[in-house]
Amino acid sequence: MNRNQENEAKKYHICSEAYFRFFHLMNQYYKSPDALSKSISKEIVPLAKEMHLGYIAVHLDAPSNSLAPHGKHVHAEIYKADYESEKIWNVEFITPEDGVCVLSTAPERNYEWNEDERKEIHFFLECIFVRFGRIRMGQLLSKVSTCDFLTSAMNGRGMTVYGTELKQQDELVKYDGLFMNLKNFKYINQTVGQKKGDEILIKYCHTLQRFLLPSEKVSRPGGDNFFVLIRKERTQMFLHFLQEIPITVPYESGHRTYRISANVGIYRINGNDNISDAMDFATVALNEVKHSGKGVDQLWYAPYMMDKIMHDKQISQLFPKALADNEFSVYYQPKVLLENQKLCGCEALVRWYHQGKNVPPMDFIPVLEREGTVCNLDFYVFEKVCSDLRRWIDMGVEPVRISTNFSQQHLRNPFLAEEILNIMQKYDIESRYIEIELTEMSEAKNREAMLVFLQKMRDYGICTSIDDFGTGFSSLNMLREFHMDVIKLDKSFVDKIAMETPDAVSDKIVIQNIVHLVRDLQLEIISEGVETKEQAEFLRNIQCNMAQGFLFDKPLPHDEFEKRLLSNRIYHI
Repeated sequence: MNRNQENEAKKYHICSEAYFRFFHLMNQYYKSPDALSKSISKEIVPLAKEMHLGYIAVHLDAPSNSLAPHGKHVHAEIYKADYESEKIWNVEFITPEDGVCVLSTAPERNYEWNEDERKEIHFFLECIFVRFGRIRMGQLLSKVSTCDFLTSAMNGRGMTVYGTELKQQDELVKYDGLFMNLKNFKYINQTVGQKKGDEILIKYCHTLQRFLLPSEKVSRPGGDNFFVLIRKERTQMFLHFLQEIPITVPYESGHRTYRISANVGIYRINGNDNISDAMDFATVALNEVKHSGKGVDQLWYAPYMMDKIMHDKQISQLFPKALADNEFSVYYQPKVLLENQKLCGCEALVRWYHQGKNVPPMDFIPVLEREGTVCNLDFYVFEKVCSDLRRWIDMGVEPVRISTNFSQQHLRNPFLAEEILNIMQKYDIESRYIEIELTEMSEAKNREAMLVFLQKMRDYGICTSIDDFGTGFSSLNMLREFHMDVIKLDKSFVDKIAMETPDAVSDKIVIQNIVHLVRDLQLEIISEGVETKEQAEFLRNIQCNMAQGFLFDKPLPHDEFEKRLLSNRIYHI
């Protein structure tokens, strides 16, 4: 190998190594430009000397998009030595999103590139542009995986990444985690349409971001849910801020303001927690807010909430097999005519015996109600009722009308009435022995389905009743719209009748007027929870038709209730 070949080989080796080290560093440049700019300048020195470079800079202007609302604007000097500014050569490239990337370079002072050198430098600049493109693509993919497209806030993964970084720095313990769900947003979305609904979500998220410090973050895991990490000393201030946030949305006819509030579960992060723990426990607290019935919209996590969730999961897991194994039995609580204290009907109530122990209804009914599996239990009970009725009729015993509870979850089923009728026909049960009892409406969304169902029941001659009257959806409106046969007065109305208190006086006036109103509408009325002679006497005097409660009988198992049917049906109290 001659000297020229040795020089070329040496030059090739120097350039190849410099290329490799330079582009390796460029892969990290956007991650930490301040820390790496000096390293890049140092690594490019051998390459710059061989190519007679005195200056290299990059200038990027990329347009805005959902991931970068303000676009991307970068100006960085990659290498700077002794050069003449008037000799700067700008090479322009168009980015895939129609942005502009300009790479500027100049020869070292007192040097002029020849044509071959210019081609080599142009190729070098193209390599830099391609590498910048790969870097930006990597950034974009990282952004996509951690960013919510709608609001440009973090998504769930983004919050996990950020929280993990705080944990590694021993900073996470300084924060509280808040999981939020917007109240009534589904209704707002249905009212204004999805496009305006999205606009409200975006503005709400941006309002939260303006409140937060740079180290405090908000993420949108999905839908109308948000998770916030906020410093502990600012949590109460933030909770107060959340109570009602006005969001103004433009329309063709002007502007409309929506006042958005949220249900919030709060978790105080401790030193042993990671970000997943914070999100999970805050979610548990949020679920308690939504299902506790306590009338509050902000709750701090407490251990009992997790115990409750584990209990509910256990109920969910046990229920299908328990139903298949006939662990549920039907009890009957008598109903009595107040005018003569005669047995006139009963209510079918479910009891669950699991592994020799009684599971209280309030331990499993609400769980099944939330999941919708209560519908399976309701039909199980109804079929047991029809089977018992068939048996008593075949024995020559005249049954009484039996009311069977059906959750309003059933109203999602357009064939509910037909399925009820099919079971009655299976056991050849006349409609006069059946009463379908529905819990009073708590939401107006079931209105249309309720109207259709009640009309079908009237067509089949089946009696219907509404349970817990006066405790939920507008009772007067319900009486006007839904033509029921029986109104069942909630126990809470009669609890204070025997007391000499202002509340008791008010309750008596309310009860008396409800009874008169129902009778004027030619409906039947029954009061549940009657436990004293004074309560029964008062109800009889105001002409309430029927009563049900421990004063007459507790819920009875099948065999004991059958004895009631076979004996004197008059109650002596």
